[in-house]
Amino acid sequence: MKPITKRDLLGLMAGAMIGAAGLTNTALAADGYPTGPITMLVGYGAGGQTDLVARAAAKTMSERLGVPVNVVNKPGAGGAVAARDLKKAKPDGYTVLFHSNSVVNSAPFIMKQVDFKPADFEYAGMITAYQVGMATQKDQPFNTIAEYVAWAKKNPGSSYGALSPEARLYITEIAKKNDLDINIVPVRSGSEMINVLLGKQVAMAFSGGIHYRYPDELKTISALTTFRHPSAPDVPTIEEEGYPLGMDSRTTIFLPKGTPRPILERLSGALQAAATDDAFKKLTDTANIPIKYLSVDEAYAEMERTYAKHKGIMESAGIVPQ
Repeated sequence: MKPITKRDLLGLMAGAMIGAAGLTNTALAADGYPTGPITMLVGYGAGGQTDLVARAAAKTMSERLGVPVNVVNKPGAGGAVAARDLKKAKPDGYTVLFHSNSVVNSAPFIMKQVDFKPADFEYAGMITAYQVGMATQKDQPFNTIAEYVAWAKKNPGSSYGALSPEARLYITEIAKKNDLDINIVPVRSGSEMINVLLGKQVAMAFSGGIHYRYPDELKTISALTTFRHPSAPDVPTIEEEGYPLGMDSRTTIFLPKGTPRPILERLSGALQAAATDDAFKKLTDTANIPIKYLSVDEAYAEMERTYAKHKGIMESAGIVPQ
């Protein structure tokens, strides 16, 4: 073994001092956090449910944190574009992503270019659950998937609006099982989805729940979750209709890997305040969006649980990432 020289000892000591200084700086930065504006990325376009909830949460969090929380829309690939930008950001808490956890627990099993895993990010909590469903115009002659299938067979080439790969999965599987001819129309946001539905440019569309804001014009055909929606308790889930595809998603605050725990807790506390904030509750009540806050540890557990469950659903359905 080579003997340790004085130079080696000095090098080890210097390295240890640098490491300790780095840890101290990180701790100090976390302790004083935040001292400036926070950028909140949203992976969908403006006007949709995720964007509306993000802006309401950002307002409450800004009041709680004492700094501006600025929402920046970066749509693309169901949120993957924004998530990739987040991975490149410094883990200092000043860039966060407010988005559906589907970008991690569903998109990787559908899109080749998306390879996120739960361990790729930190999570500062979850705040609302999506009443994800299939929506259509109130005057359409079908009210369930079974009735829709019968109608679609008589109307080949009918259109279905979808804003993400996950949204396309449901109708693709239904069409495959029933030999339907469906034309999938891509939309870029929840607001655009509402416009094509109200304008009758599509016969049906995937909705994250924003369609519940239009009870006189739109109705739900199927709950694409594992639970019946509080806003439409009489509408069966997709699993109740014989398609094992029910998947749950929640709005989540993502941060770059390595973000200090104290920063995550600070953000999570500010997010939790939204759950009882009058303005936030008014928005969610009006849009029929269930508030289901989860803490830092609960968010990690939910992400890992749904990642495993959704992977099983995709593989069982024979989904191959495209």
